[in-house]
Amino acid sequence: MMSDNVKQGLIKKQILTESEVTEIERLARICNNHENLQMRIGWIRLRPQQREETNKFLFNDFLFYEDGKLAGYLVLDDHGTKAKELTGMVHPEHRRKGIFTALLAAAKEECRGRGVQKLILICEDSSRSGRAFVAATGAHYDSSEYRMVLETFREKEIFDDRLFFRQANESDLEALVTILVDGFDETVEEVKSSITDSFEEPYCHFYLATFGEASLGCNEPVGCLKLYEMQDEVGIYGFVVRSAYRGRGYGRQMLEETIRTIQASSQKKIMLEVDTQNTNAIGLYRSCGFKETTTYGYYNLDIGRQRS
Repeated sequence: MMSDNVKQGLIKKQILTESEVTEIERLARICNNHENLQMRIGWIRLRPQQREETNKFLFNDFLFYEDGKLAGYLVLDDHGTKAKELTGMVHPEHRRKGIFTALLAAAKEECRGRGVQKLILICEDSSRSGRAFVAATGAHYDSSEYRMVLETFREKEIFDDRLFFRQANESDLEALVTILVDGFDETVEEVKSSITDSFEEPYCHFYLATFGEASLGCNEPVGCLKLYEMQDEVGIYGFVVRSAYRGRGYGRQMLEETIRTIQASSQKKIMLEVDTQNTNAIGLYRSCGFKETTTYGYYNLDIGRQRS
């Protein structure tokens, strides 16, 4: 007879316990080893203290147990209001039992209640089981990104001393908005909301490049990026150079300075993600010593209206 204390079925959580995070890490290792994957999960965000510090008291974690053992897991990204990215996994021995279907249904219900209109399913190209499930959901392919990891840093050390690169703070909000609106297909309101959320995260730091010094009456925003401190690596995200300043080597200068900044205080791996169609950025990253390690596909699933 099963004990009343044994977990069974679907559980949704606002804040995970340390033991639950350990269970998820174990499940991810099993799934990664089974298909030679590099599952895209922000592990540091799952820690209880991180959710408490950022006040992310939302149901973003969905767990499925069989006989007290974690058999499936799905996580929603903290950011976004109209669209939410999600990643999930099911133990190889518990597949084809409807577990991920149940997890996805619970995530849909939660997101509809928040006014989310679209889910973005993330699936590695090398995951046959993942791609089969995505196809069964009716989600439509949108784009792909390479995950790239720095192997051997190759510096050019060519600098324009008029370009200043520093860590940003809340007073730089308007400059960051100017840059990111220029670089991404998002509204000013969406960008502001995302930046504000990121400033609340203790493991996320924005860096800003400006042309000229404010003390000289010139402080033009040129580019920005943000660093995510993770358990075993540091990620470079949201790397943008404004269109008016491209082709001058500023992206290279920013990237090299970022790598030196990270390596001065950490031995962790440095990684980034880039659209597979962005050949200019891929060329820059390769020339600095980054190498592709896997490819993530992004699939859009409309959930705006409940089907009758």
